[in-house]
Amino acid sequence: MSQSVSRQNAFWQKAKRRIWNVANLPAIMAMLVVAASTFVAEDLNQNVYIQRARADLQNETNLIAVKLQGLIEANVKLVRGLSITIATEPNIDQIRFVELAKSLFDGSSELKSIAGAPELVVSMIYPVKGNEKAIGLDYRRNHEQRAMALRARDFGETNLAGPINLVQGGQGLIARYPIYYNHAVHGLQFWGLLSSVIDINKIYQASGLLDQAEADFVLVGKDGKGAAGQQFFGPKHVNDNNPVSATVDFGLGQWELRAVPKSGWHVTPPNVWAIRGAALAALLLVVLPIAFVGWLFRERMAHLNANLNGQIKIARMKKRLELALETSQIGVWEFEPKTGKTSWDGRMNELYGFPQDHAITGEQWIACLHPDDRERVNSEVQGVSQESGMYKSEFRVILPDGKERTIRTVGSMMSNDLDEQRLVGVNWDISEDVAREKDLCDARAESDRRYQELEIAKARIENNSLHDFLTGLPNRRYLDDKLNGNHGNTCLMEDTTYLMKIDLDGFKEVNDNFGHAAGDAMLVNVAKILNQLIINDEFAARVGGDEFIVLCCSGMNDQRPAELARQLIEKIQVPIVYKGRTCRLGASIGVACGLEAEKDSDKLLSNADMALYQSKQDGKGCVTFFSQSMSQSARHQRQLADDLLRGIENREFIAFYQGQYCAHTHALVGTEALARWEHPERGVLAPSEFVELAESLGVMGAIDAMILDHAAETQKYWTKLDFSVPRVSVNVSAKRLGDKELIANLEKMDCDLRTLTFELVESTFLDRSDAQVAANIRQIREMGIDIEIDDFGTAYASIVSLTHLLPNRLKIDRQLIQPVIDSADQRELVHSIIHIGRTLGIGTVAEGVESMEHAEILRIMGVDILQGFAFSRPMNRVDFVKDHSVDSEQRIVANVS
Repeated sequence: MSQSVSRQNAFWQKAKRRIWNVANLPAIMAMLVVAASTFVAEDLNQNVYIQRARADLQNETNLIAVKLQGLIEANVKLVRGLSITIATEPNIDQIRFVELAKSLFDGSSELKSIAGAPELVVSMIYPVKGNEKAIGLDYRRNHEQRAMALRARDFGETNLAGPINLVQGGQGLIARYPIYYNHAVHGLQFWGLLSSVIDINKIYQASGLLDQAEADFVLVGKDGKGAAGQQFFGPKHVNDNNPVSATVDFGLGQWELRAVPKSGWHVTPPNVWAIRGAALAALLLVVLPIAFVGWLFRERMAHLNANLNGQIKIARMKKRLELALETSQIGVWEFEPKTGKTSWDGRMNELYGFPQDHAITGEQWIACLHPDDRERVNSEVQGVSQESGMYKSEFRVILPDGKERTIRTVGSMMSNDLDEQRLVGVNWDISEDVAREKDLCDARAESDRRYQELEIAKARIENNSLHDFLTGLPNRRYLDDKLNGNHGNTCLMEDTTYLMKIDLDGFKEVNDNFGHAAGDAMLVNVAKILNQLIINDEFAARVGGDEFIVLCCSGMNDQRPAELARQLIEKIQVPIVYKGRTCRLGASIGVACGLEAEKDSDKLLSNADMALYQSKQDGKGCVTFFSQSMSQSARHQRQLADDLLRGIENREFIAFYQGQYCAHTHALVGTEALARWEHPERGVLAPSEFVELAESLGVMGAIDAMILDHAAETQKYWTKLDFSVPRVSVNVSAKRLGDKELIANLEKMDCDLRTLTFELVESTFLDRSDAQVAANIRQIREMGIDIEIDDFGTAYASIVSLTHLLPNRLKIDRQLIQPVIDSADQRELVHSIIHIGRTLGIGTVAEGVESMEHAEILRIMGVDILQGFAFSRPMNRVDFVKDHSVDSEQRIVANVS
């Protein structure tokens, strides 16, 4: 065993001497150099391979980014023209919208749909098919789209959102264009949003993003928020593998496109074994130094070629950029906030009217700005310099020759390698666009003005040809058109049509005794009476010297012809003072029915002539019907009288309630109790059906008492429901006000009298000669019951009477309220009444308010309380509570519609 160990030691000693022999030192050194050089060469080759791969991938990424940017900008600009057109047509409808939008879908765009959203609610869309779910979309209620929609409205800037999930399905980019238009009265108004949906998948496909087999790509910057935004395309692992990136700047925002090879960066280069083989060969042939130097030389030349190619590409891209700027007449500028140094290119100098080689300073640029824009623009530049953000603006400049030019500028803060900040941007001339838009607005305004003048002239000529020049009433031609339905008029020849022919008694005597001027004044007064008495679709005309025609219909009220004829005779018989002389007229009336005339207008006029002749024969001042309808009417009146008396005995009279509302807040401040008759056969009857008959029978006081009792019961009923109405107004007739038992009955009532208001007609409160009436009014005031003057302005109230009574409120009659929208004179009259009330410390209530336009005008004029169909219709107490349990705005909209 010791011999074996000895032989092994001798072997190792011999090997050691051979290896560390001085003669082997060069070989050992060469081996070490080869080994070291091999490791260095492999590492360098790895880095070069990675850099080359990054450069290739960067170029591909830049190309895709440019395509994405170009595609998005093209689609956004394509729709911008439509938004400008809508601004000039704010009343655009779906048909016109489809006509305009259809032209944008020519197959070369990636548009998926275009939607118009007036007041932020989508009501117009193209194409409709496939996008039905988007109709009615309210951006204010859509959580995903609300923020960007409101941003577009509030800042007046177009923005790009997405990709987002669409209401109609799928995903897309949404470009929102805020639209403002010039209103003739209110100036610049917000119309709404125009939204274009860009098919994001088509954008991906057209840019080549979906055709990349060698690399993984991601897009970051949802809603155009750039590198800080959310990722919305590609696998997430790309962001963790040192990707190359390129900015996609499409004006409305930015995305960042990132990419890495699918196999990653750390891949063994394909030529690694060649290096190792060469090293081994060089080592074996003792040419390692020469081979190594040659290999380094070749690698160096490859790098030089790559660098040279890169410089050539950069030079080519720079040339293209300069050509693009030259073609678009865009000037480039730079500004260094720290030093105040300003640099312009030749095109900038041309825009401002300077020679191309002109050296500009910041002070000179400020001096070029229009005086009205100078402070604003300087402030904007300083703000961008401090915040290091984007700069966008429009301003006017004054050229050296005195001409004015409008410039649009876009800039951004940038940093160099020394972290020095500078503001770099571009300018271009938009003077023609501004002038074109102004000319378009002026032309539209002029066209609208001329159209209105033509319409007014046409209406005036047509009106003059159909109306009597003295009275303003329709003439015989207009009457014939109405009867026969000519020239677009609705034919009034129905079985229920009544024609009244009115002849003035004593008209010749007025002309003979006082002159034709007095006669004309009487004719004008008769026309005024006719206009006051006819309602709804009734028609009045002057057909001769002292002859008038009235057409009315008995369809809704059988007694309308008789009532109208009686009212006409009563009104016409009232003496008129003309220049200090009292003129008196009478009237005889003949009435014919369409049923008896068999819808023959000539026969109807002939029947009325015969009835008028009979009236004249009977002694004038009376009404005669052509048929036996008077006896039928008499029987009807007797039956109604019997029903009325029975109804009082059975307490069939109840109250319907119509709300009264604050003119400023539209809050409920009271209600009026209106009389209704629950007829057992005819249903609920309005006062027009029974008031006149009740007054003639002397039972109006009893009806008033029942309405007052019903109002008191209603107040208790509402209180149990926890429904509060501050006060209830009740009409009080003259007979009721003169009742000696009125005060005693009021004291017995089980209700808070301070919540009641008594409405008196003018003729009642002026009758202060009645001691009982005066005493009752005084005690009513002492009880805390408010007093209102009903139908103020329709009788003969005087200011002195108002100062004596001092009511709490004046109710302005609906006849004065309804014309205030169209008549400046009527508005002035109503305003005078309001002013009188305020001067005397009396509130005002406007009744007959039938639209929100009425309400707004009356609020501005100073009315305190509003009452009418625009807010509430008369209804029973149960429905009144239900109607006022909903939101006031919803109730108003429902009533108006």
